[in-house]
Amino acid sequence: MQVETNDYVELKSEILDGMRSYMEELKEDGSDAGYTAQDIDDCEGIIDRFLDAIANAAGDNARASGAVKDAVLALNALNARCGHSLIETDQRESLCELIIGVAATAGVGSGQDDITEEWREW
Repeated sequence: MQVETNDYVELKSEILDGMRSYMEELKEDGSDAGYTAQDIDDCEGIIDRFLDAIANAAGDNARASGAVKDAVLALNALNARCGHSLIETDQRESLCELIIGVAATAGVGSGQDDITEEWREW
């Protein structure tokens, strides 16, 4: 199953680029975003592991649901480590769109319901 469609690749890039540009804008103003480039790389790793896990779930709804939970919990931990400054409103909405949409391609959720809400702290 191919879940990393162009839309999700583009959405992932938008999420990460938004984090990077915000961090750079604050740096230029002499402020600190509360997170580093490594934290953004860690976020990308979480997203990539989620996409791989969904692709490897191959119709196994329990595994796909577990991948959603694991990704959300990992993002919670990363965001907490960054003083809850990494995932802001725009990133939250985009991350939810990505996770919910990709999970729906694997048969988890309708693509309309927020399946991240149960675990999401961001």
